[in-house]
Amino acid sequence: MESREELIIFEIKRNPGIRFRELMKIIGVKNGIMSYYIRKLEATGDIRIERTPRVSRFYSCDLSEEESKLVKRLRQETPKRLLISLIENNTLTFQELVQNVRKAPSTTSFYLKQLISDNIIVTSRSDFKTVYSVSEKKRLANLIEEYHPDIIEQASDNLSDIIESL
Repeated sequence: MESREELIIFEIKRNPGIRFRELMKIIGVKNGIMSYYIRKLEATGDIRIERTPRVSRFYSCDLSEEESKLVKRLRQETPKRLLISLIENNTLTFQELVQNVRKAPSTTSFYLKQLISDNIIVTSRSDFKTVYSVSEKKRLANLIEEYHPDIIEQASDNLSDIIESL
């Protein structure tokens, strides 16, 4: 039988970027018990924690910082839609992205800036317009396949074909 520590590490490896409450629910323990094990695993270097004012996300130590950023964004609905749109279309203008993700321009802009800041999306000029594209398409496709195969199942056949061809 697995120890709680092993179970927590397993779930974090299986679900990188998982939040505290999600992990607590999967493991089936209360807040205080989960806090104890998380502190212990962080102290021993078995897991890495990204703390922001509202959210703590957990990663295994064998996932690089860049991969952690990608996986984190794939767990968020709007960034995930932006990335899928760009994988399917290679390059898109801002207006095309707004149409594809069906979010307000301000919401699209907010997440686009985060993805650019994380070096996941890059900008370039084409026909006097700014266009957006994924910086490392193959790496993103590999992470989707490994950690979020549900994205491929939910997305169009076009996305599946693109990911398989990379």
